[in-house]
Amino acid sequence: MFGLSPEGVDVTKGCTGQAIFKSVKGMGKTALPARLAGGYLCYFNQSNACSPSTGPMRTLVSFRLIATLFLLPALLAAPLSGVAETGMSLGEAEVRVASRDRPERMEGFSQALAEVVVRLSGHRDIVSDPRVVSLLEQAPRHVQQYRYLDAPDEGTSLLWVRFDVRAVEQQLLDAGLPVWSGERPALLVWLGVQDRQERRLISAGDDHDARASLESVARERGITLLFPLMDLEDQGRVSLVDVMGGFHEPLLEASRRYGPGGVLVVRVQPSGSRWQARLQLFGGDESEQWQGDGETQADAIAAVMHQLGDYLGRRLTVAGIQPDRGGIMVSVTGVESLGDYLRVQSYLADMAAVSRLRPHGVKPDRALFLVQVRGSGRDLERAALLGSTLVPDPLTTAVDGIETIGFRLLR
Repeated sequence: MFGLSPEGVDVTKGCTGQAIFKSVKGMGKTALPARLAGGYLCYFNQSNACSPSTGPMRTLVSFRLIATLFLLPALLAAPLSGVAETGMSLGEAEVRVASRDRPERMEGFSQALAEVVVRLSGHRDIVSDPRVVSLLEQAPRHVQQYRYLDAPDEGTSLLWVRFDVRAVEQQLLDAGLPVWSGERPALLVWLGVQDRQERRLISAGDDHDARASLESVARERGITLLFPLMDLEDQGRVSLVDVMGGFHEPLLEASRRYGPGGVLVVRVQPSGSRWQARLQLFGGDESEQWQGDGETQADAIAAVMHQLGDYLGRRLTVAGIQPDRGGIMVSVTGVESLGDYLRVQSYLADMAAVSRLRPHGVKPDRALFLVQVRGSGRDLERAALLGSTLVPDPLTTAVDGIETIGFRLLR
């Protein structure tokens, strides 16, 4: 039983944890991959249960121990991270409401869901689609939590809402609409700002209006940003001249230590009575750039950030559900441990383009997965290109006569 109040409510129910095990020939449906040895994948059997009060039950100690032994070296060798601006999660939104009465709350739910749909789809204009209008009318049924926050303006409140992301994504896919799901690339930002008083390269520790504007639009579009530490190592490699002058090689080289999914170079400066912003994205072997202007610095930054969001949406979303097909084989090289295997399996399972995944085997030089896709194999490659886990690694031969796409695991 849940207590209902106009001030706030948690409408989630049931179990938040869920154990999913893949069927493996000869092992039964509760087989769980436990280790890689001599090029073969071995399994421990495990029985899990889940309830609203206890969540997932005990895990085999032997599995935890082996997983820890495999994963610890990888964690110690992980790339250095800058400061990430993740903002609210993909399923959360804040909207301004005139009162805390029920009619305004229902309207607020629809407005909040519209923001979430834009974030999940990667398309700003999607809210005008009749299929989305129908979804917005059902906004209350997808609410998991909500609460009111004090607004800076008197006489209004902020309504914070969290939606069931998976349910909303499924509604979009069932309607044939695009969804940008799974891992989103963390983008490292080299931000140079020139105003009428100073020229400055913004670091992770700087509190600056230009950074706040970038982060605001990033939250709106569901983009994760990293900012460099600008410690002695960064200062020895990068200068403001590199950013403002478009000298990208030092910036890309300095970015390697952070292991980002992509690199953004942003230049902001006055242009007459207006402001101008230029943004360039580097991801894999590709580069794209945009330019925007506005009456204020924030307007110019918003213009280029929305263009970036639109681009990522076009590249990384999958539209609708395709007819059932035989599946595509995904071959991944560089899988050398249990930690590697589980990392790849989890990454593939979270991709928007993947509807089903099952292990197909492990060879001495690669791991194989048979996946059911929404869209085409090219959607998998596009998603990986701006990620930080896999990069395309073309193959010349199919595996077991099945269409095969190759990737390499990044370290």
